[in-house]
Amino acid sequence: MGSVINSYLSTRLELLASRLISLESLPEIIESDLEQLLKRFGCADCDGDTDSQVFKIHRKLIGKALQDFEILFRPFTGVERDLLNYAVHWYELSNLKTLIRGKFTGKNDTAIENELIDLESFTVLPLNKLLQADDPLEMMRLLEETPYSSIVRQARSIFEEEGQNLFSLDAAIDRMFFNGLAQRIRFLEFHDQQQAIELFGTFMDRLNLLWLMRYRFSYNLSPAKSYYLLATTGKKIHSGNLMNLAKLESLPELISQLPTPLNGLIADMTNMTDIENTMQYYVLSAAVKTLKYSPSVITRVFSYILIRESEIQFLHAVIKGKFLGFDEALIRKAVGGMHA
Repeated sequence: MGSVINSYLSTRLELLASRLISLESLPEIIESDLEQLLKRFGCADCDGDTDSQVFKIHRKLIGKALQDFEILFRPFTGVERDLLNYAVHWYELSNLKTLIRGKFTGKNDTAIENELIDLESFTVLPLNKLLQADDPLEMMRLLEETPYSSIVRQARSIFEEEGQNLFSLDAAIDRMFFNGLAQRIRFLEFHDQQQAIELFGTFMDRLNLLWLMRYRFSYNLSPAKSYYLLATTGKKIHSGNLMNLAKLESLPELISQLPTPLNGLIADMTNMTDIENTMQYYVLSAAVKTLKYSPSVITRVFSYILIRESEIQFLHAVIKGKFLGFDEALIRKAVGGMHA
C-alpha cells in the first residue's frame, strides 16, 4: 500500500478516533437522561414499544458504524480487504443465528424479519430467500450455498450430533467464525501479520476465558466438551493452557492458574459481570494503544472495528437501561467494561 493511501487512512482514522467515546465522558453519558442520549446519538426518531425502540436504536448504531467502516475499507484490496470484510461479518452472524433460531422455534417470517439487522453493502446472506424456506432443514441447505458454507456445514454437523441443540449450534458458529478470522490474518504480509496477531490474540484471550468460565461453571459442561467449544488460541492463553484450565473444578482455581497478567487482573473476583468488565477493559486498552501507535495501518483499522463494536454495546446497554428505568448505579455496574 502506497504512502499516499497510508496517509489518507491515517487521517481518516484520526478523525474517526476523535469521535469515539472517551473515558472521561462515560459518567456524563450514564448520567444523561434518555431524551438527551437519543438526540445525541441520532436515535430520537425511533418509535414503538420498549423492545422495538431498543432494537431500532441498536440497529441504527450499527448502521452508522458500517458507514464509517465502508469509508475506511475502500483503499484496501486483496487479502487485506477480505480480512476487514470478514471481521465486519460478525454482525451478519447475528442475522444468521436469528434466522436459525426463528425457523427452528416456529417463529413466523415477519417476526424473524423484524429482528434482522440491515448490513447494507456488507450484506452477503440472501435474507428473503432464506426467510421463504419451507422448513429449517431447507434453510440450512440454502445457507450451505452462501459464503458461510464452511461455517454452516460444520455447525450443522455438530447441531445434528447434539440432538438439534441450538446452544451447541451458536457456539459452533462463533468458533468457526473466529477460526476463519485467524486464518485470514495469517495471509497478511509478515509485518502486518505480527501486529494483527498480537491484538487478535488479546481479544481471543478474553473470549475464550469468558466462554470457558460459562461452559464449566454456569452450564456445567464437561472439561472435554468445554474445551471443544472454544475457538482459536490466544496471546497468553494457548491451546495447552485452555486444555488444562478446562479440567479445573472451581472458578478460584481456574483464575489462580491463568498466566500473568490475567491472573492478577481478576484475582479474587467471583462475579462474572466484574470479570467480563475487567477483561473488556484489558482488550480495549490494547486496542486503543494499537489504534494510536501501531505502524500497521490495517491493524489500526482492525483495532478501530473492535473499539467501535464495544462502543455500540456500551451505548445499547445504557440506553436500554434507561428505557427500563434502571438507576445509574446499576447501569454503571453493568457497563463498567467500556473504556476508551
